[in-house]
Amino acid sequence: MSDPYADDVPEGRFQFGFVRQLWPFVRPYRRGFAACLAILAVSFVLELLGPKLLQLAIDGPMRAQGEQRTERLWSLAWFGLGFLGTTLGGALLGYVYGVLTAWNGQRVIRDVRRALFDHLLGTSLGFHERNPAGKLTTRVTSDVENLNELIATGVLQSVFDLLKIVGVLVVLFFLDVPLALFTVATTPIVVLISVVFRRNAQRAYRAVRSRLALQNAYGTELVGGIRTTRAYGREHAVAARYAERNHETAVAWRATVLHFSVFFALVDFALRATTIGLLWFGGSAVLDGTLQPGQFVQFWLYYGLLSAPVKELGEKYNVLQAAFASCERVFQILAEPHFPAPRRDGQPAVRSPRRGRARVEFDRVQFAYGDGKPVLHDVSFTAEAGQTIAIVGPTGAGKTTLLTLVARLREVGGGAVRIDGVDVRDLELGDLRARIAFVAQDLFLFTGTVLDNVRLFDPGIDEARVWRALETVGAAGFVRALPLGLQAPVEERGGTFSQGERQLLAFARALVVEPDLLVLDEATASIDSASEARLQHALEATLRGRTALVVAHRLSTVRAADRILVLDGGRIVEAGSHAELVARGGAYARMLAHAAG
Repeated sequence: MSDPYADDVPEGRFQFGFVRQLWPFVRPYRRGFAACLAILAVSFVLELLGPKLLQLAIDGPMRAQGEQRTERLWSLAWFGLGFLGTTLGGALLGYVYGVLTAWNGQRVIRDVRRALFDHLLGTSLGFHERNPAGKLTTRVTSDVENLNELIATGVLQSVFDLLKIVGVLVVLFFLDVPLALFTVATTPIVVLISVVFRRNAQRAYRAVRSRLALQNAYGTELVGGIRTTRAYGREHAVAARYAERNHETAVAWRATVLHFSVFFALVDFALRATTIGLLWFGGSAVLDGTLQPGQFVQFWLYYGLLSAPVKELGEKYNVLQAAFASCERVFQILAEPHFPAPRRDGQPAVRSPRRGRARVEFDRVQFAYGDGKPVLHDVSFTAEAGQTIAIVGPTGAGKTTLLTLVARLREVGGGAVRIDGVDVRDLELGDLRARIAFVAQDLFLFTGTVLDNVRLFDPGIDEARVWRALETVGAAGFVRALPLGLQAPVEERGGTFSQGERQLLAFARALVVEPDLLVLDEATASIDSASEARLQHALEATLRGRTALVVAHRLSTVRAADRILVLDGGRIVEAGSHAELVARGGAYARMLAHAAG
């Protein structure tokens, strides 16, 4: 079985180039990040002052021989107050730094999530068909949230930790060169551990992100199909499949935990071994009188300042691995081209705000999904302004595909689709779609109210206009019967309504925008006979003055069409009125006889 995430495996290495890609999102808040960097610098200075004050206290009043005890106690008190001041100052700066970095990070994450969601709305239908909804939801939610660690503290703190290590090493060499050289001698061991760890950890984190996205996608699919699952009593089978996905995710997580446990244990052992050596050589120097006790304590504490960022870099590497794996996937989506693509000649789209009867022309249109076989072959016909064109044919003939080309939901592979003589590829997309209303059999209702779903969250459409649309399609009666009328809640995917009621609401949604062109794709397939008769009567009045392209499974609904096209194998095999096609005794007549039988 093919893996829907096969194209989701990141190809790059641990790329800091992502920081460059994130820069446009960070740039508006660069002053806030600069303030964080300044806070870190001041905090580092305070950290260096503490051990220096202790050294002065130990080698000064604590070892002074000629001063009075009271004077020495006062001196110790001042050194103690200074040390307390540096500690409190560091704590206060740490609090401000934590708040500021969180605030900066969340503002950037907000902008990234908004840009990612807006980009997803502009990608092609093919992209959404290739990528499960649960996978894309994971990208917008958890993957973007992982970037917060990268943006808020990850890169900034890691860069500063590297600078801190360099700064502390300089101070250590200034204090005692032999001890500093011994301290640096363990560095290659830590670097070697990090290099070996990095390879395995990178693969493990990528596996976690892929498995988690797959699990989320499958969970979303299961919740959406709960009725089918229960109807066939397949709860145990479905639960077993989800448990399998969950187990794969857990195994991937365990692999990352193992890698990081080994890594931290080895790094900690290397640092502790260095500490033991430092105690031996430093203590020997104190006993020999070549090093003052206070200087040794100062060196010891500075080594603590050195080992802390080394450990933190290991932990940050943990965080950065997750963040970079998520970052790679987020930018994979942001790299997906917008649909439709800009005009090839680079000219701006043609504005066409005109409204009125639309004339639709298909001129030798061809289409194929990706690199597959052609679905439409040289399809040509014209729907004159105000005409209703019905399209019939067997399943897989290309009827729905043909309709999606009108509003540029998909792009023609050859030929042209024109509205009022202008190629739809040359029209401004907003102007084009403002003239078209699309009603599909597989309709979608959003969580919200009836009013929200009919006017699709457009406050410019008032309730009176919504009621007129509901009256026209015969849905006003059942909406008035609802406890809250237009404000009645709609559950996810319209679960509060029957299929026929959802279809009527979809018709009202199409009519409330007062389109010039109605595109109906099996729009009455799920409506009962009584509702269909009521809807057909309403549509006769609604279609006057409008052009309509209608795909219908029920041939009874296309009898009144001005022209009927019979599509088979991606080609128009017959065309004419109902009476003409029946008299011809061809494909349409056979379909009609089969439906009657």
